[in-house]
Amino acid sequence: MNASLYDVLRGRFGDGRPVESVSPSARREHSIVSNLDRLLNTRREALSHLADYGLPDISEVYRDMPGSLEELKRAIETAVETYEPRLRRVHVEHEPTERYEMQLVFLLTAETLDGDHVRFKTTFSSEEEAHVTPVIANQ
Repeated sequence: MNASLYDVLRGRFGDGRPVESVSPSARREHSIVSNLDRLLNTRREALSHLADYGLPDISEVYRDMPGSLEELKRAIETAVETYEPRLRRVHVEHEPTERYEMQLVFLLTAETLDGDHVRFKTTFSSEEEAHVTPVIANQ
């Protein structure tokens, strides 16, 4: 699988880059990042027909820290396993940051359906936005 049907129909990935401008070998990764960005930036219950799509309110996670970090980690794993069908064996770990950075960072590792291992860094900023970036091997 390369780009998702959603990306192909839109003609571009979530970052605005046209699908055709990305090499065929890199389209799957761009498409997964786009899907994870949409998924992790959606608040649960925002879609009435998919009430479990997305994550809990991040402001509540910040308020209830540090106890809420494990709950958010599990919510990310569940959401990705449910709504990113190109990934399996999803594992999420919280990455420590400087105390006053006002961001949460998680490292998501998974396996693609064809057996490739992939890693993505997800950063939640103080504006409550999630930014997903691929992690290159040996980082």
